[in-house]
Amino acid sequence: MKLTSSIRSLSFQLRSIYLFGSPWFITFGTMKRILILFLFTQFLVGVQVSFAQKVYRNEMGGIITRAQYEKQILEGPYFGVPGKDSDEQVLVYRMPFGQVDNPTLFYTALELEEVQKLGKPIVVIFYSGKDECNSTGLTATNKIFHKKDHGWLQKNIDSKGGYGPIYLYKNPAGLEKYAGIMTWHPDPEGLFEQTFFKFPYPCRSFVVIDPSGNYRAILGEFPNTQIIAALKTLSKSR
Repeated sequence: MKLTSSIRSLSFQLRSIYLFGSPWFITFGTMKRILILFLFTQFLVGVQVSFAQKVYRNEMGGIITRAQYEKQILEGPYFGVPGKDSDEQVLVYRMPFGQVDNPTLFYTALELEEVQKLGKPIVVIFYSGKDECNSTGLTATNKIFHKKDHGWLQKNIDSKGGYGPIYLYKNPAGLEKYAGIMTWHPDPEGLFEQTFFKFPYPCRSFVVIDPSGNYRAILGEFPNTQIIAALKTLSKSR
């Protein structure tokens, strides 16, 4: 707004000179005011350009260079997501782990209180919605593949003492290809999205939570063997 006002003021000054007198009879005071106004306008342009530049942050919130940001995405297990401000881009670690404060909240939301009492970790696969990753390719609509995939997961999760997989979604668009193979449920009150899957990561994501609240996850596309690896790691920590 200030930049626009300054430019309009400069334009008015110049028009006034030509309308009310010859340009060759500009007083020193008028010329000085125009020069100051011009320099100030250039300063504002510079400030706006500076503020328009992107800010890049690592997963801890520290500022990094664009080159560092892009290298982490290309070479490391990171995604780049929008930050709190419109000019921010933030790295997100794709393999988060830790401990939730109230694991009972998650078991109860899925009506699995008895599973928690038995000491079984739960495996949740999360679908944000239809995207290029989960809707294109040779296996995207292959029901035989999905049936084998689901059966393999059930067998191996059970053999490692886990429960699942439980399939949750945020947006059901595109889930019709799984009809008759597995049942997808809406994320209860957005609990899993808000806790683990805050952005629409491509394909699907998963999280494994044990009764003590320890969890391991992968955000975005993953091989099923990583779910079993997460179960093994959590079983060692119990």
